Amino acid sequence: MITTKEFTAFLQDNTRQILPVENGNVLKLKAIDKETNENIANISYICYVDFAIGVTPLSTYNKTELLGLYDKSKQQFYYHRIYSMFEFNPEFNKVLEELGATHFKSLNRMVKKAIDKRLNSIYEETFVKRAIECRKDPEEEFKKAFMDKVITSFFETGTTVYGSDNDYLTKLDAYDYVKLVNDKEYVSELVDNYLSSKGSFVSDKTNLDINIEKHIYNQAKLKFERNIELNDEDEMILSLLKNISKVKNARTVKVVYEQGHNVVDLDLDVDQLRNCNYRNLVFRNYAFSSYAIKTRKEENYFRQMFRSEDNPFSDILVKGIKKVTYGRKTLYEVE
Repeated sequence: MITTKEFTAFLQDNTRQILPVENGNVLKLKAIDKETNENIANISYICYVDFAIGVTPLSTYNKTELLGLYDKSKQQFYYHRIYSMFEFNPEFNKVLEELGATHFKSLNRMVKKAIDKRLNSIYEETFVKRAIECRKDPEEEFKKAFMDKVITSFFETGTTVYGSDNDYLTKLDAYDYVKLVNDKEYVSELVDNYLSSKGSFVSDKTNLDINIEKHIYNQAKLKFERNIELNDEDEMILSLLKNISKVKNARTVKVVYEQGHNVVDLDLDVDQLRNCNYRNLVFRNYAFSSYAIKTRKEENYFRQMFRSEDNPFSDILVKGIKKVTYGRKTLYEVE
């Protein structure tokens, strides 16, 4: 069982390179500057080795993984989670907490914030603003994306802290982390490298080009969303699904459905309703598939009653839904 005192003493001892732990060893290796081939003062790689092969401690290792970095001048340990260390992890988590260790994610976040700042400065330039003003996109595509996003959000409880727009694929390696820990100004070089490098999926464009195009598209979309006009059936869909989503554990809701002179009570599957995206609803002439009906018997009855030339697939028209209840609670009702 490793203790915080043992691990701290190992990190601060200039002469000691190996710390034996259960089912492996922790190594401390000097960080080398690639340009000068000299040691980077006070910075060490801390590695985990599951077991060694050979007679000398550093001869050959079957598996070596980066555990973190140690900055001796600031007595700060930066760690990288190794999920293969099943035996070592539980006891080491406590050590990390007591040390006040910093996860590599904080270094990644620092780089991503710097990229954000640089890009936002570029987004304010005249040529980008003109491109946004001149952008022409099919409004129907924007509308479908907007409606799907809103409908999905009704049923999602999780939140994204940093947002997908800031998820830049920076691909930092261990040496980048060393340079960042040693000199925070190195972040500017990493930003330059990222923006000038080719994108992962578009070989002929740089990350700068890709992000500018993405920003222009997003701004054009936001401009549309601020002025969006929804028809009556759009409003019905949003009101209906929003109210159903408020009952977190609902698997089935009861529906009063009316079409022409016929009125029926239906049991509808909530998952089927929420998984039917806006594109499909519009394609079906603003209707849910009758597959949302809970039982085969009810579905067959519904199909026989409501199949017509105007509704050949016997879909559940949104405008035909008059009331939705869950237990004794009314979720939706057309006045």
